[in-house]
Amino acid sequence: MGYSRVRNNKGKSYRPYGPSAPITQQDVDFQQNLKVEDIHTEPAEVIDIVLNTSHPNYDASIPDPEEQIGTIQVRRLFSDANVEDVENLSWAVPLTRNFKQYPLIHEIVLVTSYCEKSSVDVSDSTQMYYHDILNMWGSIHHNALPFLSIPDPNPDSAEADKIAEYKEVGFGNPNIAGDEGSDIEYGRTFKEQPRIRPIQPYEGDITIEGRFGHSIRFGSAVKDPDIPNLWSDPSTDDPAEPILIIRNGQDQDLEDGGEHVIEDPDTAAGSIWMTKGQTVPLTFGSTKYDALSFQAGENTVGEDLTAPTTDDMIDTEGERQGQILLTSNRLVFNSREAGTYIFGGGGIGLTTETDMTFDAGSEFLVDTPSIYLNATEKLEIEAPLIYLGKSQQSEDDGGVGATQATKGHPLVLGDEDDLWKSTLCDIIDAMLTTLQSEIHPTPAGPSGPPIQAPQYATQQSDIATLKASLATSYSDTVWVQRNG
Repeated sequence: MGYSRVRNNKGKSYRPYGPSAPITQQDVDFQQNLKVEDIHTEPAEVIDIVLNTSHPNYDASIPDPEEQIGTIQVRRLFSDANVEDVENLSWAVPLTRNFKQYPLIHEIVLVTSYCEKSSVDVSDSTQMYYHDILNMWGSIHHNALPFLSIPDPNPDSAEADKIAEYKEVGFGNPNIAGDEGSDIEYGRTFKEQPRIRPIQPYEGDITIEGRFGHSIRFGSAVKDPDIPNLWSDPSTDDPAEPILIIRNGQDQDLEDGGEHVIEDPDTAAGSIWMTKGQTVPLTFGSTKYDALSFQAGENTVGEDLTAPTTDDMIDTEGERQGQILLTSNRLVFNSREAGTYIFGGGGIGLTTETDMTFDAGSEFLVDTPSIYLNATEKLEIEAPLIYLGKSQQSEDDGGVGATQATKGHPLVLGDEDDLWKSTLCDIIDAMLTTLQSEIHPTPAGPSGPPIQAPQYATQQSDIATLKASLATSYSDTVWVQRNG
């Protein structure tokens, strides 16, 4: 790609038009002084890049200094070939700003000079721009080819040995382990990782891939027996339905190499799958389904669990299918100020192999027709006050007076209440024993035993039976503690 720019002997741009009058000697002299400058796109090797304000070449004193972020210093492969003095090399700015793809040092980019801001006043003023990293190695990780812009280095160059090393064809291929070269830096922090792989393409796919094993696939369900994937059903010939896969972090057990890989929800560090009709073979972090399949009441949440990674259960005809699967080794949902809300049209199921905790700084509210709690070992409730039944503020709870209506009826401590009852039984038993042998003085002398003695004896036996039953009146499953 190129164009020509014509200038006169004063450096001003000249736009030739057809003659409007007979040509004079002055016109001939003018034409002889015209200078034609060819403007073209040229490949260039990246020598340096400004990514933050701490870069030594960052100038905070100029207007809009943040515009320097992304600026690169380049050695053009033809115009600057073999120029090792960086002071004589040019700087280029990104051609576009909305979509940023900053190159690494030693990658090859395309540079072209175009108009700039000062072109408003000086029409032939230009700025060098860069765009498009050349696909030297076919790698998504990096495509650096060090010293390509120094084909004939100075024998006394400090980089002579490194330059000679990279002259070997294919040396430095990021897809081959052990082929990294010696002490080559692609930036201040970037480290080469030969295990980073591209994702396998399919017909019609649009993919975006980062340098470190993250990707976005705008794909579909495809029937490809040669290279099958996890989300397509090879038994169907239905029209391809869309799928969107966002992946961060590839399988860390992959060997080094450049072969293509296919996304897997069980091996990626984290991924989001947006499907329409596809089944994703997701391995669940918990297989405890007891509550989800609990038979009490009319629980239906467990029905969805029979096929949790397919959306056929939503609509078998396909018109309303669509689901989102989010999977990772850890998930954190955080809302800094406003609330977090989960709405489930077909129920909400939560399951874990370990503990489930709920913390609320104010109130924990549950509104449902019925609650089923199935604790296989024990159920503990710790609170300064516990109310069972209707609201403690209700006047219909059977209480007497305002205070009693607020608190309802207190729970009796079983063992202490039985101790009190046992003591009362002992007192009554002693009284009945006394009554059976009671003698009253009369004018005829002391009276005999009371005629009610047999009834007293029967009542004494009943008291003994009542006392004996106290020890068996405890609950084996419900326990409470004394206040305080």
